[in-house]
This record gives sequence, C-alpha cells and structure tokens, in this order.
Amino acid sequence: MQRIGRWLVLWQWGFLLLILPLVMYPSGFRGLILLAVPIFWILRKFTLGKFLAASPYDLAIIILLVMTGISIFISFDLSLSLPKILGLLLGITLFYAVLDFSRYLSVWPIVGVYLAGGGLLALVGLMGTVWPPPFEFLNGIRGWLPDRSADIPGAVGGVINQNELAGALAWIAPLALACLLGLGKKLWGRKRSLFFLILVVCLLTIPVLFATVSRGGILAFCGGAVIVVAFFSPLRWRVVLGIGIIIVGFMLVAFGMNPLNQDIVGDVLGLTGRMEIWSRAILAIDDFPLTGMGFNSFRRVIQVLYPLFAIPEDIDLAHAHNHLLQVALDVGLPGLIAYLSIWIISAGLLWEAGRKLVRHGRTDHSSYTLIAGLAGSLVSGWLFGIFDAIALGSRPSFLWWMLIGLTASVNYAVVYSTSQQKVESSEQATEPIIDIRPVPPPIIPTATSRYSKRV
Repeated sequence: MQRIGRWLVLWQWGFLLLILPLVMYPSGFRGLILLAVPIFWILRKFTLGKFLAASPYDLAIIILLVMTGISIFISFDLSLSLPKILGLLLGITLFYAVLDFSRYLSVWPIVGVYLAGGGLLALVGLMGTVWPPPFEFLNGIRGWLPDRSADIPGAVGGVINQNELAGALAWIAPLALACLLGLGKKLWGRKRSLFFLILVVCLLTIPVLFATVSRGGILAFCGGAVIVVAFFSPLRWRVVLGIGIIIVGFMLVAFGMNPLNQDIVGDVLGLTGRMEIWSRAILAIDDFPLTGMGFNSFRRVIQVLYPLFAIPEDIDLAHAHNHLLQVALDVGLPGLIAYLSIWIISAGLLWEAGRKLVRHGRTDHSSYTLIAGLAGSLVSGWLFGIFDAIALGSRPSFLWWMLIGLTASVNYAVVYSTSQQKVESSEQATEPIIDIRPVPPPIIPTATSRYSKRV
C-alpha cells in the first residue's frame, strides 16, 4: 500500500496536468482542485514523511499564500476572484509535484511533457486565433477542422487572445531552442525520435509566436533566445551579443520616447494606453498597499474608481499590462515582495548551478542545456511582463510554476551531487549508511565517486 501511495505522490504532476483542462472551464470541475490538493499533501505525509518537499522558495510561497488568503476578504466579488485563487493553488501544487518527481526520479520526463504541451498549445492557437496580416492565410486552417474553437478554455467568443498566446509560447520556445542546440547532436545519434519531437516543437512554437504579431511577445522571445545562444557561444561572441543588446535597448528607448511612435507595443492600446493604465494601477496600489484589491478585481474597479479617458469603456482590461503592478494589485506589496523573491531566487539557483558546471568543465552535460533553456524562458517571461502580463492564477500561469519547479530541480541535481561526492570521499572507509533521501547520480564525477565509471 505504501508503494502505491508513493507512486501516486511522485506522479501527481501528471494527474494535475490531466485535470487541468477541466479546471480551466468556467463552470464546474473547479472543486477537483480543492479536493485533489489536500489529498495529495496528506498522502505525501504518510508515504514520504512531510506534507511538502523543502525548497528555497518556501518562505516566499508561504507569504504569497497568506496574502492570497487575506485577498479573499478584500475582494468585492469572490466569484470573480475564485478562479484565479484556484489557479494559483494549482500552480503551487504543481511546483512541489515537479520538485518531488525530479528529486526521486528524473527531471527529463517533465521537460518532455512540458515541450510536448508547448507544441499542442501552438496547434490549439492555430485553430483558435484570428490571424492578422500578413498571416491571415492561417485563418484557412479553421476550414479544415471541426469548428470547436468555442470550447477552447480561455477563448472569448471562440478567439484566443494573440498577446496571451504569445506570452505563453515565450515561456516554452526558448527552452525548446536550448534543447535543440544543446542536445541535438546527442539525440540524433541515440534517440532520433526525441530529436524530431524537439524539432517539431521548435517549428511550431517559434513561427506561431511570430505570427501573433505581438511585439512584446516577439521581443521577449528574442531576448530569451539571445540568452540561450550566449550559453553555447564562446566568450568573444557573448561580448558581441552584450553590445548588441545594449544598442538595441537604446534604439527601443529612443523609439518609444518619440511622440510620433507611441505604438511601440503594436496593439489596440499601444504604449500610450498602457501608460494610462499603469498610472491608474499605481493609484490603486497607493490606496490598497498592504492587501491589494483582490484577485481579478482591477478589471471591474478601474472604471469605477479610476476612470480612463483614452481607452473606451467597452474594452475589458483583464490586467494592468505589467506583471509587477498586477501582482501588487492582487495581493498587495507584501505579495509583490514574495513574487519578486521567487524571481531573484530562481536567478540565483541557475547562476549557482551553471557556475559549478562551467568550473568543472561540464558544459557538455544535459543539465547545462536545461539551465540555458530555463534561463532563456524565464528572461523571456520577465520581458513579456514589462508591457503585458499573464496574471498569477490565470490559465497559462501553471507554465511559469513548472519552470520554477524545474529550476529548483536542476539546481538540486547539480549542487547536491557535488556535495554528496565530498561526503563519499571523506567517508569511504566507514560503514555504509541506509538513507532514504533522494540522491541523484552525480553530474560532476570524481575519481573517488562510485558513479565515476557511469557518467
């Protein structure tokens, strides 16, 4: 019985992904989250000894959950906030599920499912988006397939928002690109099926992202792709890339400051509309600094307390078009600090793991490829969040939590394996100790390591 319970706990991330489409629908099925989450946590307590796995993010996540609980009492319409709250709870549960599976088994099955899901998302986007020029020929794809776009979760009137699709793909495409660059040769010689899977994901996600004509999404992906390429480039080319980024940054700033070029973002709102939204969001944060106004409340409150002049009232502003402002609106400044902490911790974990691999000359290891892809995807997501936002708890936000879980997992695999080798070296002559803790195979082998012949 305990073996079955352990198996269910380790594979809970797959179960959560399976019920995710049901939870996304506006009506019904959301009780599955309220039921499944505590069941898995209790099951983990009985099988592995703790309700949740320890991670560097624990304090930040606790603060985020506390502020989420407070937001329930602040929200003026709980029915409006509840879907986002459940989405956040699902994301956090998925984060810990990814952590469990990666520590006890392997991180790569999750990476494979993540990339395959990205390809599926691109296909769904092809069917559920009204494509603008010069990609209007893609609208003909709808004629080849049954018209079920109205059933797509998150589609408004059967149409998926182009910016939201671009933002979701920006979390996936850099990781797929890194796997293609870093693992392509190895997979071509060993497992060509996986090579073609990664290639297909790249050929789906990247062109579809560009077809959205979302300038914010395209800029975000390009920034993430530069980070990925830099990981696999010699030092001199990294310097060239850095100089190029600085030059492009100055050009974008100069372009945006020109009064004649206020449509730098490239959608209905443009930069002018976003600046007006940002100003209203700052006023709202000043009025509700400690608690925020509750999840998903800004879209209703803004026209009542902070009316807009340049944006028509019939435009539904689902968020503040900036991920930092949106988090502060949802869960207050304490929640924003916790959210920023998650980003900072992620950068630190990737930096620590990457430096260890570089210092030991293991840039050819698959974990280095994963670090490059995660860094590119997180940078891409951050850049997209400057001019747009995928709010906490929104339908695609589970992708971000999976990226955070993979970040903690690859750091654990690299850093823990190195420290474990030191323990083995110093205690080689002692009696073996039975330890049930997850111990991944060392990524950085040494002459004294019992894994040195296998790696």
